[in-house]
Amino acid sequence: MLSLFSLEGQVALITGGTNGIGLGMAKGLADANIDQIILTYRSEKPLENTIKVLQEVNPKVKISSIEADFGGSESEDDLVERIAREAFKLSVSGKIDILINNAGINNRFVFDKFPQDKFDEVLRINLNIPVKLTKAIGCKMLETKTKGKIVFTASLCSFQGGVDSTAYAITKGGIKQFTAALSNDWSLKGIRVNSIAPGYISTNLTDQIDPKRRDTLISRIPIGRWGDMDDFQGPAVFLCSEASKYVTGETLVVDGGWLGY
Repeated sequence: MLSLFSLEGQVALITGGTNGIGLGMAKGLADANIDQIILTYRSEKPLENTIKVLQEVNPKVKISSIEADFGGSESEDDLVERIAREAFKLSVSGKIDILINNAGINNRFVFDKFPQDKFDEVLRINLNIPVKLTKAIGCKMLETKTKGKIVFTASLCSFQGGVDSTAYAITKGGIKQFTAALSNDWSLKGIRVNSIAPGYISTNLTDQIDPKRRDTLISRIPIGRWGDMDDFQGPAVFLCSEASKYVTGETLVVDGGWLGY
């Protein structure tokens, strides 16, 4: 049974993997004996800490990195082309077996006062770039006949509207639908496509929530606590391994029971 969860011999590219949920996923992959993890990063300090954490989990895993600011001045197309080119160049096997699209942001404004540039930034980082990067990496998977796994980070806002989060809800709803639609296109060709929808998780993205509202939210979560990054180790390994070989087009909710309450 344990062999079903092994990622030995595989290479993963993870965006937004230097902290929070992405780091939790990366820890899971490292613990499942993956050969190599390629991370995108914005600054050196979080990357250094991430490499240390992952090597403590598995000293044998090779960690590579690509500098990439998803909200920077580089055009979407140029950024995606560069990440894909560098990822395949860095890969120890010349292939990418796993793509985890995790990088994301949320700018909170009521819709009638939402600055257009802030709205567009959320669409760029959460939807446009993941879609384009999936095409760039996925088409190479098809070309090399790689049995690939693609995983997106969705959200409770893939199912609910949220508060002061119209741009975020649009992108995360789009990710859920893209997961299902792309799975219909690519599953028969050997690429499984799934998403993980986190509930309320303690990350940099949720630190901005008012403490009083945090307490209210905890009382609404059946498990009785916020999630943390380590809650995503198992789900990520499951969706990236043979343990889920008949699972595709799904959005796996990891929310402590929030949606079922």
